[in-house]
Amino acid sequence: MLLIVTFSSSHAFNDDAFYYKNLEQKGIKRITERKFDKWEVISIFNEEGYLVREINFYKKEIRSDYKYEYAIMDTLIEMKRTNSINNDVKNLKIDKYYYTSSGQCHKHSMYFSDSDASSHNKDNFVYEDGKLISYTQGEMGQTKFEYTYNEKGQKEHIQKFTRYGYITFFSFAYNKFGQLTDYIQEGFIQEGYNNDDEINEIIVYSGVVVWSKEKTNKIHIRYSNFDKRGNWTRSHFITEKGKVFRSERKIEYW
Repeated sequence: MLLIVTFSSSHAFNDDAFYYKNLEQKGIKRITERKFDKWEVISIFNEEGYLVREINFYKKEIRSDYKYEYAIMDTLIEMKRTNSINNDVKNLKIDKYYYTSSGQCHKHSMYFSDSDASSHNKDNFVYEDGKLISYTQGEMGQTKFEYTYNEKGQKEHIQKFTRYGYITFFSFAYNKFGQLTDYIQEGFIQEGYNNDDEINEIIVYSGVVVWSKEKTNKIHIRYSNFDKRGNWTRSHFITEKGKVFRSERKIEYW
């Protein structure tokens, strides 16, 4: 049985920027990214570094137009995303990040409507020497994330464990200037979580170029062609046989 996982080509691995209130996009006005699969994304930021609009095109046709609104307080940042295409309420999303007096996130709640009484929570945040070490996701903490760092304090590995026995390893590599050059993601199924010996579950990442036909559970992305501000402008999928074009970016600054 195949476990097909759709991989988002956005920077999912940078979602923890709000956990530190560290907006890496500060100074960027607009990013236009053209992707290998005929998608194009235009991301627009305000002068503080907050994403305010994201327009997604497929074959030059607009498929979504997300707009972001923020309520920013000392101990709370609320981000509301709406899709202006056809007033698509299914794409409404509200994120609330709660902070301690020292500025560390201790809870992240997600809602999918203004009247949503239930929330999808990330909590039990643990920090060590100012670095995020772990947190859990889900009402019963069904999913756990664990972080490790290199000697320079850069994020090096993330491990994601779920109650269903799925494990995902995320790895990061940097050049001598501290710029992220490589992102690797691998998904596994722990032994002992399959009760039927006749069923062989295989993780298959969808929507990307995987490592090989035999190793469908691995994605390797390499970033290059850094501009004068240190931001990458071209990326490739790294495969067993070589590299494949993934995307290129045009970046405008304030």
